[in-house]
Amino acid sequence: MPSNSDDETFRNLARLLEHLLRSLPQPEPGQVVGFTVMTGAGMVNAPGDGRFEPGTSEDERVIEYECVEGRDEVYVTARVPADLRTAPYVDILPHQIRIVMDDQVTEIDLPVPIDIRHSFYQVRHGVMDVSCRKQ
Repeated sequence: MPSNSDDETFRNLARLLEHLLRSLPQPEPGQVVGFTVMTGAGMVNAPGDGRFEPGTSEDERVIEYECVEGRDEVYVTARVPADLRTAPYVDILPHQIRIVMDDQVTEIDLPVPIDIRHSFYQVRHGVMDVSCRKQ
């Protein structure tokens, strides 16, 4: 069996997933909401970079997120609860992002300075994606 680099393996996996999703029958909506496969050199997800911390009680909710550094961007993905009273949003600063969901605020220190003008976020299907371009 030929040896593949990790990048090539992930690219093949992404192509396979895309093919499988296109082959799903269309009359059954909602089977797959979405997915992301990020590939490329320099992808880092070191221990301590991402957090998945459930709250210890119903009153103490923690915003769950994962932070991944790529070659040109830093990606942050957070789960958005369905029972929010207001729309969630992100404050993007040069060295930090601040995720705000109702009364909960999570500040995430970024590993590198970012270009605020070319950074953005979106919320879709219960997931917040933040894309921060490195300076």
